[in-house]
Amino acid sequence: MTMKEQKSPFYRFMENVRNKKTYFWEGEHGNNGDRVITIGAQRVMGETGCKLVDSPDKAEQIVMTGGGRMVDIYRGEFQKIVTFRRDYPSLPLILAPQTFQPRAVDFEDICKISSSPLILFARENNSANALRQLKLPQHCQVHVSQDLAFELRDSEFISNLLKNTTEKHVLIAMRKDREGVAGVLTKMRAPWLPKKIRRPLSWLRDRMVACVSHGTINKILKQENCPKHLPKIYRDVSSSVSFEEFVAIIRDAALVVTNRLHTAVLGNLLNKRVVLICSGEYHKHKVKGVYDFSMSGPDSRTSLYVTD
Repeated sequence: MTMKEQKSPFYRFMENVRNKKTYFWEGEHGNNGDRVITIGAQRVMGETGCKLVDSPDKAEQIVMTGGGRMVDIYRGEFQKIVTFRRDYPSLPLILAPQTFQPRAVDFEDICKISSSPLILFARENNSANALRQLKLPQHCQVHVSQDLAFELRDSEFISNLLKNTTEKHVLIAMRKDREGVAGVLTKMRAPWLPKKIRRPLSWLRDRMVACVSHGTINKILKQENCPKHLPKIYRDVSSSVSFEEFVAIIRDAALVVTNRLHTAVLGNLLNKRVVLICSGEYHKHKVKGVYDFSMSGPDSRTSLYVTD
């Protein structure tokens, strides 16, 4: 396989339009997983030689970052598309690989705001199929390409981590935000407390969230023959620690059990043993979709555990 064939469709697309002045909208770093996505995007932009500008006013095209927010529980990214299409109607808009599941949002109408090209990259086939079932205008194109984090697979960032990888602990990372199963625990944030008090409380909350799924977790640990001498870290590393700690905790794990997609993705990139838990309709659309498209190869040490 040649280097050209190894490049993702999104990478090749950006190569083809690299001579256009590009405004890249990174979005908000809501968690450490978003940061990994951004690093992957920056690698694509850098290696393809995109002419980046710091404002859409100076641009010939706009690229929006990838991720999982083109769904009904998040509305900000949909509104950002509306803003770009209304304020810069003559500029092509390119959406980097995303999960799409717009149900409560009239995405067809959003796509009709401007007639300039709208390039939609899905990061898994479920999202591509959802888009293709819509009545999108002719200026919209739908493509499928890997999540931006996988653009780091042979990067210096990953190779440096692989040089220092160890197996010191078992990481159990269950999400505690609105996509998780923690219920009222998602609202226990206490932002008024000093950081030195708030952080250990956040870690306690991580453990309480994991307890909600203790049956599933215990079953997985037993199936994996988890070494009993290794300490277990119960932490939602996507949101409870710094990015440097997020990377280090995954780098030093013997086993990662998580329902956080990009905790699993980084573990996969570091060739860790990872069990990715998938529950609920949306996660089967997003998590299973990304797993099937990018993480399920014969040499992968990542497995999917689907619950009802």
